[in-house]
Amino acid sequence: MNASGSYTFHGLRLRVSAPDDILRAFHARLASLPPDGIGGYDSPDLLFEVEPGQPFERPEGARPVYDPPLGEVSYDDGCDLLYLQHGPRLRALCEPAAGRVRFSIQAPEQAPEEEDLWVLSHPLLSVPMMELLKRRGLFAVHAAGASLGNRALVLAGTSGSGKSTLSLALARAGFGFLGDDTLFLVRRPEGLRVLAYPDEVDLTEETVSFFPEVEPWLAPSPPGWRKRQIRAEQAFGAPVVWESAPAVLVFPRVSGRSRSEVRPIDSGEALLELAPNVLLTEPGSSQAHLDALAELARASRCYRMETGSDLDEAVRLLHGLLGAP
Repeated sequence: MNASGSYTFHGLRLRVSAPDDILRAFHARLASLPPDGIGGYDSPDLLFEVEPGQPFERPEGARPVYDPPLGEVSYDDGCDLLYLQHGPRLRALCEPAAGRVRFSIQAPEQAPEEEDLWVLSHPLLSVPMMELLKRRGLFAVHAAGASLGNRALVLAGTSGSGKSTLSLALARAGFGFLGDDTLFLVRRPEGLRVLAYPDEVDLTEETVSFFPEVEPWLAPSPPGWRKRQIRAEQAFGAPVVWESAPAVLVFPRVSGRSRSEVRPIDSGEALLELAPNVLLTEPGSSQAHLDALAELARASRCYRMETGSDLDEAVRLLHGLLGAP
């Protein structure tokens, strides 16, 4: 029997229906979102359902749109379906127009393993959620973010680029927190805005070593989970800033050197870095996603950052970029 959780995300109502152990893993990702107190259980905008005993197959006309490790992400243009598979057991089928994602566990008589819980609540949740939001005018950026004076500093990059470390260092320095891995863009009458997604921050042991003060807030990493988790708003008292105007866009890279350095780049170079954020599914919303990323690059001062081991200096440099005219 499934349990349910209901949340709001920038005006949209989300409902999750899953067995208790899977629901807890999903809730860890969504716990910072406000609860839905106005009937989201009965009439959600987005519905995520785990159906252990209801397998489904890959749509016949699906074409690959992303090449994840150990899995598949494909899209069927004719049926408007996004299909995901991870290993032999875990699948998800996203119906973007209906706002629905179904998750299936093959061999449901077997209890989900810890690795299954991580996959279900991370890649198999994140990719369909980004597609559903894209269809509703909220466009994902693989980025961390901080805010100062309602101006957003967006740290864009792939896993391993140092986004989480920098976002925690900025939170410790008094910046508002937007998120450590995924942000969203939306168009308002007054212009483009950056929306927060204050997910759990996943930390490697190396990142933990930079922040010894967070140890009391760290949950033990369950077997099969790849990193340890923390919430920046708890560990550092950093306020979540739900919406900010874009100001600075930085592409960090861990340099292995002692000193951090930044250099400016133009908006065209920045857009080339951002373009892989777009899943080439339905043409209209995919073009709108690319247009939003181009607008982010144009609206921001853009830089590359070679991040050294001097985190305090890195924060000083980023603060200076955000304060620059």
